[in-house]
Amino acid sequence: MFSLPDWAFYPIAALVTGGMVAGALAFGDSAKRTPEQIQAEGLVYEGDTLNAIGTGNGLEATFLTEGQTAFVRVAASRGPLDGMQSAGAFFALAPNELEALQGRRLRLTFRVRAASDQPAEGVRFNVFLPGIGQDGWERYAVGDDYQDITFDVSPPTCVWDHGYIGIWPDWDFERNTIDLQRAELIALEEIEC
Repeated sequence: MFSLPDWAFYPIAALVTGGMVAGALAFGDSAKRTPEQIQAEGLVYEGDTLNAIGTGNGLEATFLTEGQTAFVRVAASRGPLDGMQSAGAFFALAPNELEALQGRRLRLTFRVRAASDQPAEGVRFNVFLPGIGQDGWERYAVGDDYQDITFDVSPPTCVWDHGYIGIWPDWDFERNTIDLQRAELIALEEIEC
């Protein structure tokens, strides 16, 4: 059986590995949006971008599809103030997004429904920014069909070093799950600082 000598194998392996990495990176979104674009278009999480969701302790998020509709099923096993506190199931704002949005009022819209399995009666939303913490959760009732829930936030500060869009379903026993199809954040007018 033929065996490639080491002096030939290692350079070829390095070239193949480099080509695989370069090929994978070529498929990603390499265009960074400007602050003006973010302010004009906002942030939208739907479809594949829902995969950006993270979860804190006591929550579980599963990416699912139903026909052509993609959504995240979020289940809670405890409340936001029980045990270690977190932003719930959350989308973290990137530094360029924070830069574009800081110093502005925000409008958030979530398209949610109670899940078909262990449906929650309600869901809480929050935007974690400097000056807005665990006391900022707002609860809304949800039904069996998707509905848009919209609310505005007036941040108390104009300089943000962090930002999270938080979601937390009701956590009653066997009634603790919601489906999130879309989350949108829009920049409104500037606030006085």
